[in-house]
Amino acid sequence: MKNRMFFSLHVRQSAKIFFAFCALPLLVACESTPPEFDSSLIPESQKADYRLTMSKAKACPVNLAELIDSRASKDLLVGSSNVTEDALYALLQQSLEEMNVSPDIEASNSVKVVLNRAFVKSLGTNIVATVVLNVKFKPAYAEKYSPVTVFKGRSMNVNTGEEQSNQIAIDAMKTAIEDATKRIKSSLLHNCGDALSELEAV
Repeated sequence: MKNRMFFSLHVRQSAKIFFAFCALPLLVACESTPPEFDSSLIPESQKADYRLTMSKAKACPVNLAELIDSRASKDLLVGSSNVTEDALYALLQQSLEEMNVSPDIEASNSVKVVLNRAFVKSLGTNIVATVVLNVKFKPAYAEKYSPVTVFKGRSMNVNTGEEQSNQIAIDAMKTAIEDATKRIKSSLLHNCGDALSELEAV
């Protein structure tokens, strides 16, 4: 009788462990990030649509009401090197301006952007950069900003040597930031109105 009870308990425990492992991929899948806006990864047949989407995103003027670096630690260490806070802030500001988002633009649509996280890690011979931006958006018809939407950007650069690690990290972070800002602008296309109508008419 004891053996049967032990066997039954063992089976139930094993089943729980099995189902827990089966559920794990689903949980991981929920945390995954969409593919990067890397044109080299896009099939040739879809590149025309991709270029049009990016053109539309750039054509849409958006006022940058606020740009803040809220990271608890502003240091971004790569080996023995440090990517400064000012360098990251400048990269983010430049990337937003290239996507037609600037405090100098008087547009009916506006955003508030917060640099929430930025980190670099080694993966074999590569350096992987990740940036996390918290964004609030206020379209022309709204009186208040939307709740925060999180946008992630990622990139991977080959690490060719310790002496160049600082520049490699900066390049990787620059690409990650560009990835995130492209996601932001693409998500706002439905609010771009006249700017897109003019582009499509060309």
